[in-house]
Amino acid sequence: MTVLVVTALRFERAAFRHLARRPGWVVRATGVGPARAGDGLMQLLDAVRPALVVGAGVCGGLDAALSSGDLVLPSEAVTPDGEREPLAMDAAFADIARRIAGAHGVRAHIGGRMVSVERIASTPADKRELARLSGACAVDQETFAWARASRAAGIPFFAVRAVLDEAQEPIASWHPSAWPSALRLPARALRARRMLREFGREWPCWRS
Repeated sequence: MTVLVVTALRFERAAFRHLARRPGWVVRATGVGPARAGDGLMQLLDAVRPALVVGAGVCGGLDAALSSGDLVLPSEAVTPDGEREPLAMDAAFADIARRIAGAHGVRAHIGGRMVSVERIASTPADKRELARLSGACAVDQETFAWARASRAAGIPFFAVRAVLDEAQEPIASWHPSAWPSALRLPARALRARRMLREFGREWPCWRS
């Protein structure tokens, strides 16, 4: 059985380098944004023909309960205009997430919605409005497209994200209000990738 792990960025893909060296695991990056994610995954599904797809990477928090470094395993992917895709859930997968998160002083948030957008929600006000419209706890750009492509191919799809920016924080920009976030971003990105890497190290046992 082949498991395909997809990320948007090579930076995220590097968290699963160890899996790419194992038989039965393929790790690829599709590119950023809904269009690239959907098209990229459809091409990979034709080439790899996996039994299971795991979409992974970083995300932004919409719920104030989410902190940088937390793991998010959503049960549904949505768009701002109301489209929905169910995501696979598994008790063993969730238990691994909880254990890894606890060992590193963060939390694992199991279930809930991930909203995927075309443009990044860059300000706290944007995030509040997106949370209100979607009912989602976190935001990314690719999960919905990956989930739709997987469902069209009849392949189960799991999603896991590590929180990069929190609900009350602006995304780094040239505006002075975002400078503190910009200074924190490199360390947070590395922390998020480390959480994904530690979680991913347990996946071969999960699928054995």
